[in-house]
Amino acid sequence: MTLSRPLGALTLLAAIAAAPLPAQLPPLTVPRGLLRLDFGGRFDNWDQRYLGGVKQDAASDFIRETVDGRWLAPLGSAEDALRRVTGVQALSLSLGRTSSSMLVNVGTANLGAAYGLTRRLTIFGNVPIVRIRVQEVFKLDSTNATAGFNPADPLFGDAAGQAKSALFFGQLSTALATLQTRLQTPYYDTIPGAKAVALATLARGTALQTNLRQLYDAQNFLPLTGTPGAGALNGSIDSLRTRLKDSLLIEGFSAPPALPSTRIGNAGFEDYTTAATGPIAALPFAPPILSYLGDIEVGAAFGWLDHRPAQGGLSIRSTLQGLVRLRTGKLDRPNSFFDLSTGDRQPDVQGDLVTDVMHGRLGARITGRYVLQLPGRLDRRLSPPDQPIAPANTQAAVERDPGEIVEASVEPFVRIAPTLALSVGVRYWSKGLDRYKYLPNQTPIAGTDPSVLAIGSKQNATVLSAGVSFADPGARVGSRSSLPMDAFLRWEMVTGSSQGQVPARQSVSFGLRLYRRFP
Repeated sequence: MTLSRPLGALTLLAAIAAAPLPAQLPPLTVPRGLLRLDFGGRFDNWDQRYLGGVKQDAASDFIRETVDGRWLAPLGSAEDALRRVTGVQALSLSLGRTSSSMLVNVGTANLGAAYGLTRRLTIFGNVPIVRIRVQEVFKLDSTNATAGFNPADPLFGDAAGQAKSALFFGQLSTALATLQTRLQTPYYDTIPGAKAVALATLARGTALQTNLRQLYDAQNFLPLTGTPGAGALNGSIDSLRTRLKDSLLIEGFSAPPALPSTRIGNAGFEDYTTAATGPIAALPFAPPILSYLGDIEVGAAFGWLDHRPAQGGLSIRSTLQGLVRLRTGKLDRPNSFFDLSTGDRQPDVQGDLVTDVMHGRLGARITGRYVLQLPGRLDRRLSPPDQPIAPANTQAAVERDPGEIVEASVEPFVRIAPTLALSVGVRYWSKGLDRYKYLPNQTPIAGTDPSVLAIGSKQNATVLSAGVSFADPGARVGSRSSLPMDAFLRWEMVTGSSQGQVPARQSVSFGLRLYRRFP
């Protein structure tokens, strides 16, 4: 008992001697035999993004002056079917224009611990708990729309439209059947040129009937009454109708086709995208608040250089740190267009070289980082970013092989008190292009390519930061001694990007780290 107290005091003094320099940025290593408990958090917010170097609204993929088939795939399918019916390749359909905005709030609580195995080697772990809130506003202005719901659609139409469509196709089928029957008899033989006209009309009418069926039976949208698309559609039908009646003496084909007369409003469009049995089958646009684990980190830090002259002068400490990021986060849902992930959910291996240089009150932290991102599996709808409302039938199981990340930063600091320092910093990171492919058990989906998911994934950004740090290496006063502790508060902002799609984040992070003897 008598000897244990002096030995314990000597151990504590040795730990304090190996502790971080006062007022430097938070250290990576822990003195031998000490356990560090880490408590921290981070708040990220953004409502804008960089795309190819241009700053724009974060919801820009959902903002369109003209909502046509280039943005909404089912509308593009309807345009193609309408062009086959009319033969007019310049025809297009529009639901109007959209506006959208999005504010993202991400809060992360970090709980971690580190232990000094030796004077130089520390092991550590960190458990992030992430809370994501996406506030989204989406509006469809259909004032200038040229398309509406197909009245005969079993889900988005109505009984009146379905009855009108049935009458139209019934009369068309009867007229063509009558024409075919007459061609099997000498009916047109006594009329000069009539048989040739009848044969051509039957071929043309049969092709038109097939194309009309593909339009009415398979498409959700049709041109609004009174628009150029409706005029071209009626013109194709009227031409056949006139030929049957005037040249071939076939009556009874007089019913008009069913066309929408009502534009689709904002509520109607969200009902369309969220209908469980519809072509999109998405979740409501505004996602719920999500709280879940992020990607847990475990690793080790090795202090390979520690040069601190006893008489003052230039001090240098350098640490190699490696960590593995585990697949514990939750991915965003492919049927929720404004959802975000709590983690990447793929294994990462990260290596850092962190060097602190200090002379007197001035110093700097210089960091180099490399992140090897290993492949992970996920479900995705195979659609490019500029077509964000992707049909449900494009969803596939794919493998993502993310591009590697290279990062460098410099963070000068100045000691303004024995245990307090102010810092500023600049950080630049670059990420390579992602690669996607179908999983072996996934049947390829016709008309899609997993590589579209990689668009905008090659990224870079410049980040500015400022902060304050507190570092108390511990001290001994008389018979009492204290253990080290440190804390920090930092603000960061993405100030630029020249490549890829990068959120214009503003972040505030903080941490408190307490040291205890263990065991």
